Amino acid sequence: MTSTQIVPDPKWIKHYLKEAADTLHRLPRAYGKARLTAWPDVAQNSFAHEMSPGRTRPASPSPAAIDRLDESLGWMFACDQEQRIVVWARACGVAWRKLEDIDGRSHVTLRRIEDRGLAAIRDRLRKTPPPHVFRRPD
Repeated sequence: MTSTQIVPDPKWIKHYLKEAADTLHRLPRAYGKARLTAWPDVAQNSFAHEMSPGRTRPASPSPAAIDRLDESLGWMFACDQEQRIVVWARACGVAWRKLEDIDGRSHVTLRRIEDRGLAAIRDRLRKTPPPHVFRRPD
């Protein structure tokens, strides 16, 4: 994000939410299974989609990526429960078709829910801009 851009666009928000999902996936399992945590329930439940046994885990994330993860997951509290589920599922790379099967609503409706969730995050970021650890994606 440049100094002239006060509010990030949805593409920027999606980029960092996808990075957060990837970082969360690459963390060691014990780190994400803490009993008391401030992370949103969607992020905590994403461990249910672990890799199959026998496959190796990806490389550990950098400390800067973990800092961005913590900040990005805080954005999810700007969304209501319905928006949070759809926004996080898309950040995790769940296809629209699979979301339609899981949720039972059309992709058009789900896209509107995602758009409202991203708008809520954007409004939150308008009030409190993200720290300088975030850079504009190329």
